[in-house]
Amino acid sequence: MYAKCDALLKAKSLLDRYDIKDVIAWTALIAGYVRAGQCEDAFYLFEHMQQKGISPNAVTYACILKACGTLGALEMGKQIHDEIMKQGLLQNDVVLGGALVDMYAKCNTLAKAREVLDILPLRDVISWSALIAGYVQWGQAEEAMSCFESMQKENISPNAVTYACILKACGMLGAIDKGKQIHEEIESQDLLQDDIVLGGVLVDMYAKCGDLTKAHCVLDELPSRNAVAWCALIAGYAQQGQGEEALKRFEQMQQEGIPPNGVTLCCVLHVCSQLGRIEEGHNYFTDMGVKYGLKPPIEVYASMVDLFGRAGHLEKAVRLIREMPCCNHSVIWRALLAACRKWGDISVGRWAFDRAIEVDKKDGAAYILMANIYAAAGLQESAKGIETMRVENNAW
Repeated sequence: MYAKCDALLKAKSLLDRYDIKDVIAWTALIAGYVRAGQCEDAFYLFEHMQQKGISPNAVTYACILKACGTLGALEMGKQIHDEIMKQGLLQNDVVLGGALVDMYAKCNTLAKAREVLDILPLRDVISWSALIAGYVQWGQAEEAMSCFESMQKENISPNAVTYACILKACGMLGAIDKGKQIHEEIESQDLLQDDIVLGGVLVDMYAKCGDLTKAHCVLDELPSRNAVAWCALIAGYAQQGQGEEALKRFEQMQQEGIPPNGVTLCCVLHVCSQLGRIEEGHNYFTDMGVKYGLKPPIEVYASMVDLFGRAGHLEKAVRLIREMPCCNHSVIWRALLAACRKWGDISVGRWAFDRAIEVDKKDGAAYILMANIYAAAGLQESAKGIETMRVENNAW
């Protein structure tokens, strides 16, 4: 109970205080840490449990494999795989098989993930979807399509997760005909009524394939809309060069009372930059904190610096950076350096460069931008000096 309520420290203290040696109790705590994203703590508990002489069961292994996938801890995952094989646990546990495929897929070891799937005595939609999701995550959309077809040949019906993954693959490939076919299957199963994520992915697929009219129709027909679905449509208009339409959709989203997320606002600020709508973009940025009470993520700050910088308002960009709660992020300084290169501002550029290499002295882009600023001003010796620094710091 405590673990499920995320009272993880209290749950752990109870296990330690009463020296509980029940694998189910320890597994529940490990699962709680994994669910809370505290995967390193889950690893510690897994080791601690075994030191107390408590042997993991299939559920424990499934939880720790999920942690391995989250952290990209491939070697740890391989060790768990070996233990599972020694104990013959895959013979009767389809969930564990899916967790193993998912771990390898998330660790970008897709050949091994496919190998594991192929030898599983039991395959279900979850294990197939884990592999399909892995292919999509690592940009192998055609492999995802092939995998989807193989799954259907085994008469395994896709679920909402499978459909979401394959729609992403369709968007990556521009495969709108396949996307429409998947859309029809989703409609026939009435899956959009209860799955807001699937609706957003469907909008995104049509937008990425360039059919913005259909993307808008799908969005309008969704039983519930969130910032992700709206962002997909807004980004679609922006990518097609229809900035005015993108801003109209953003206004509609706000009229529905849906606060923007960081991705949406980055997209909108980029559109404002392209259209030269500096004040409008700044108002959107301000609204995020004042109107919605949201703390802008670092990517939004970088977009705002870029917006000011492209318009030549370097003093405003610098003021914004100085007002930031934390500016130890390379993306901020690169945005300012790029603006200084455009406008030939050596003074601000050097200030930004010095801050950039304080954050990361191996940031090759910062050296290149600063060298270009000097070179454009005819200061070849200064440019060579920056290049020498780059080589000395092994910044590539």
